[in-house]
Amino acid sequence: MTHSDTETIQAVLGGDVDRYAELVDRYQGPTYRLALSLLGNSEDAKDVSQEAFVNAYCSLRRFRGGARFSTWLFRIVVNECKDVYRRRARQPVATMTVGEPEASSDGSTLFVDVPDSSAGPGEQVASREVSQRISQGVAQLPLKQRTAFALRHLHGLSLDEVAAVMRCRIGTVKSHLFRATASLRTQLEPWLARG
Repeated sequence: MTHSDTETIQAVLGGDVDRYAELVDRYQGPTYRLALSLLGNSEDAKDVSQEAFVNAYCSLRRFRGGARFSTWLFRIVVNECKDVYRRRARQPVATMTVGEPEASSDGSTLFVDVPDSSAGPGEQVASREVSQRISQGVAQLPLKQRTAFALRHLHGLSLDEVAAVMRCRIGTVKSHLFRATASLRTQLEPWLARG
């Protein structure tokens, strides 16, 4: 946990509740991106991110400080995402699409971005297509594999931190990452072979 996180949490617990906004400002982007990478829906990701901050605030006294605040907060986000999946499973859904689904204007289906500011227009289009293909592949992964992949490769957490967020052993995290990578490789091979 960073010194500023520790200081902010102590201030909030000491009665300066307005300082909680510092934690929200610091982690709002990462929590939203994590929720989006797990849920694939911008509105659900916003709701989950907001709910995670509310739950974290209500539970702040139980935060032990043994791990980083962001790891603890990501665990809350993952749990909220699981709740969304459970609710979705109980609700019948009827959808109809024609052709391939496209990313919405707010980029809600784009989890992975491969930017290259020095690339020319053609290379940027190709980079965007790679991002979309990888994002589609990540969206098709089972939830545990997607969670491990997103935390490790999209959010840069260490294996120890991913294990803490997922509440499992490092070996289990490695297994989820191996399977996710193998699945992505299988999904992307036909597309890469065309290029």
